[in-house]
Amino acid sequence: MDGLGAKKYLQTSRKRFDPIALLVSVSIIVFVFFTISGDSSFNILDLRSFVVVFGGTIAILLFQFDFSSVYTTLKIIGISLLGTPDKHVLQVLRQLDEAIMGSQRLTDLRQGSEVNGEMLNDICYMVHQKLLFEEIDEFITSRIKDEYLERQVAVDLLKKGGVISPALGLFGTVVGLIGVLQSLADPSNIGPSMSLALLTTAYGAGIGSLIFTPLAGRMEHHNVIYLEVHKQLLSKVAILIRRDEREMTHEWSSDKSTL
Repeated sequence: MDGLGAKKYLQTSRKRFDPIALLVSVSIIVFVFFTISGDSSFNILDLRSFVVVFGGTIAILLFQFDFSSVYTTLKIIGISLLGTPDKHVLQVLRQLDEAIMGSQRLTDLRQGSEVNGEMLNDICYMVHQKLLFEEIDEFITSRIKDEYLERQVAVDLLKKGGVISPALGLFGTVVGLIGVLQSLADPSNIGPSMSLALLTTAYGAGIGSLIFTPLAGRMEHHNVIYLEVHKQLLSKVAILIRRDEREMTHEWSSDKSTL
């Protein structure tokens, strides 16, 4: 097996998670922000504008989705910052590859005495329960679809956030301009109203372009990886189960012929 590993027969996926790229991208965004706001005479921090854009975006997202979807999205985002979805599956894929090359049985990889939530263990449990591959495949595929649906909802939520925040920025701009027109008789009130008008646009564009849109793109990329690695897992499980079924059929035929 060492020779096979050296020849990359067991390589199932290249390393995708690059913490250096993540660090560089975040550093550039932070650098851009501080470059813009670095001049002490130029302050882009405005609580009113932030509340209008970010608070309004969260309120609208909660209206369209729910607390559970928002929480799940935040959890998936946190996990995505620590690695790609294949992080915990690659070791299982390697074990399956080694079992295929080494003529091991699927049930040799996990005890499978009870369902514990770990996919390969649960598959072994179903094999012990004499389920056919078609039944196991349908059950596991349904589970993968459920998890994928949560991930897709997270993408939809982030995409909508990327649309809503610039729209609220434009809304704040209109409100600010109305305030400017109403303050023409009192020039001292023009400054705050104009600040609201321009900063809400900046916040809307910034939050949409620098937060929601990049996160949505990252989630979409991770969802593709998620489906890919689980398709690989099911295909390798299919090889082992069908091989075991052939061996059992052969043994049964041999026993029958000796009788």
